[in-house]
This record gives sequence, C-alpha cells and structure tokens, in this order.
Amino acid sequence: MGKKYFEDLNEGEHLHCRPVVMTREAIIGFAKEFDPQPFHIDEKAATQSFFGGLIASSLHTLSACTRVVVEAQGDMAILSGVGMNEAKMYNPVRPGDVLTVQAWWTDLKRSRSKPDRGFAVIQCKVVNQKGEAIIEYGYRYMISCRS
Repeated sequence: MGKKYFEDLNEGEHLHCRPVVMTREAIIGFAKEFDPQPFHIDEKAATQSFFGGLIASSLHTLSACTRVVVEAQGDMAILSGVGMNEAKMYNPVRPGDVLTVQAWWTDLKRSRSKPDRGFAVIQCKVVNQKGEAIIEYGYRYMISCRS
C-alpha cells in the first residue's frame, strides 16, 4: 500500500501493533541513560523500594510503545506531532513483561484555515500479559491531505 493521507483515516480505525517485550537489560540500559532512579537501575535497591523489585521507567514504557505505534502507522503523511494527551500510568512494568498496545485513530478534523492538512489523534491503551492496565495516552498529529 502507498502513502496514507488524512482522507484515508477512519474514526475508530485500529492500528495493528506488535507486542513489546520489556527485558531486564533494556530496562536498566534505558534508565541508566535517561531516568537513573534506583528502582530502575539497581535490583537490590529496587527490592527495598515501594515497588518491591526492578521496574521500567514510565518514559521507557512510553518510548517503547511509541515505536510500535509508529511502525503500525506505515507510510503516513504526518507533517508533525502537535501534542500528547495526558498519560495515565496504572501499574509498573517489570522485566519479562509483554505489552500489548491497543491504538486507534480518533478526533479526525480537517483544518478550516489550511485545508491542505488535518488533525488526528491516536489514542492508546497498553496492557501486560496478565491483562493489567499499564498506561493510557494519546498523540495528536498534523497530517497532510491528498488534495
């Protein structure tokens, strides 16, 4: 399939995202570089923390899930990201967790002042292999129109 434009989107259309596997090594590696809280990088400190064990940074979880959402979009004519909806975090992500990202298009609106573009939201809900809610969030994009 060729490039997709704003006109090709349908309200409620789901994206097919591959699972996200969160490994111990990836959790520690991301946290050491971007979010070095003890419960993300030190297993001993993590066992003594509120979480009772090593957990992924919420920024890591969001980044890893963003990757599979972008892959699932395919060749979209995205001009720019223009915002994010509030991210709500429900449960920690632990080494070995397999995350399922449910993502769909919503809030499709063509620009009135600049009809060569439209705006759309990808709303996301993420659950782990136990079906527990992990995080909910959304991205707002500006997308080129075909004509």
